[in-house]
Amino acid sequence: MGRQRARSAAVDAAWLLAASLPLIGLISLLLRKQLDPHFENYRVHFVVFGIVGGLAFVLGYWAGEAATRRGDARVLLLSLAFMATGGFMGLHALGTPTILFSGEHSGFQVAIPVGLLVSAAFAAASAFVDIRPGIAPVVMQYRTLLEGTVILAMGAWFAWTVLELAPLSHPGSEAARGSLLTILAISGTVVYAVSAARYWTMFRNDRKLLPAAVIACFLLLSEAMIGVAVTGERKWHASWWEWHGLIVSAFLIIGYAARREWREERFRDLYLSSTRERQQDISVLFGDLVGFTTFAAQSSPAAVAEVLNAYWGTAAPLITRRFGGELEKFIGDGVVATFNSRGDQPDHALRAARAALALQEELAAVASEHQDWPRMRVGVNSGEVVLREIGGEGYVAYPLIGDTVNTGSRLENLAPVGGVLIGEETYGQLPAGTVVEAKRDLQIKGKDGAVTAYVLLAVP
Repeated sequence: MGRQRARSAAVDAAWLLAASLPLIGLISLLLRKQLDPHFENYRVHFVVFGIVGGLAFVLGYWAGEAATRRGDARVLLLSLAFMATGGFMGLHALGTPTILFSGEHSGFQVAIPVGLLVSAAFAAASAFVDIRPGIAPVVMQYRTLLEGTVILAMGAWFAWTVLELAPLSHPGSEAARGSLLTILAISGTVVYAVSAARYWTMFRNDRKLLPAAVIACFLLLSEAMIGVAVTGERKWHASWWEWHGLIVSAFLIIGYAARREWREERFRDLYLSSTRERQQDISVLFGDLVGFTTFAAQSSPAAVAEVLNAYWGTAAPLITRRFGGELEKFIGDGVVATFNSRGDQPDHALRAARAALALQEELAAVASEHQDWPRMRVGVNSGEVVLREIGGEGYVAYPLIGDTVNTGSRLENLAPVGGVLIGEETYGQLPAGTVVEAKRDLQIKGKDGAVTAYVLLAVP
């Protein structure tokens, strides 16, 4: 009971901090003339913002991994926003005079505002990604390209700055002294504010810490952009340090809020509703070792473990890396994999079919060295399923439910040893030149009538 009360008090304190920091930041910005002493310390600047920039980038990468695992476009876009801010903050720290570079470079001086502007675009995208159902799958389909673009932008900015190309050719060209950065800062301020408002409308009735932290983060970053616009040339004064501090505060509360969440699904409270439940066209692959029970009864546990390790050690990278499938689980001597579970593989039937044939080929090569090892049979089926979140804090699963999955399992039971049996829907999505052998009038448990399936022999 005491531990639960302590946790509740910590959450309440975090809520209060998340709600009050934007207000504190705004008040201090308005009072900057009264609170504007000079403080110039290059080492502190380098260490603090180097560490925070690195942590923000890691937070973004961390969120991106969660987004990829669950296929959630909102969390992915948020991760890109964090990576952009953290990465450009790191560039700002690298350019601290007298540390790695003897003089000042204008590109490093304005790196944080530029990163904030890039981040604002991703923040807005995360806030409005749910307005049309078709947007999220496209975002996930191009996730690698988006992540690469952020990293490429940071690399390009670093090179442009070091090479001193126009308009970053000398320290006096610092954009904070001109009207351009002011316009950009105002634009960023508006985008962050609108994004925060959108998050508020989505989560105002769902009192969770992480959404509140995201709202506070956007407001703090919005105020940081105000700070960029209004501090002008007062570098190293408190008002200049302050907008840096607002960014630090923004990512501290996000990091704390994420850390408070259940470790396996830290960003679950931000998931799109379509991540929690959606209809999805997929292909499912079932594999099973024929005669494994008899083999296990006649072999030592070490020998059984050797077989499973050899087979699954081959199957896992083949399915996931070569063909982009999602390895759902190993069940003893069986394997279940899905394709297009995140909605980003329109060629899922072709991927599954090719994976099944390659799996049989690879495992046959392994088994050829051990004549007593069991062989595999594989079934593949395609069609519509429902993906639904099941469970709560402590354990959450996202199983695929529907007749497509059940039929795929039955097809595997009917597949020839060492062969692949596919359903009619899968066959219908394969290209011309596919070689099959039809199996008609098959009786499948749970089906009223006979079913036609196909032994897959070759796929172009």
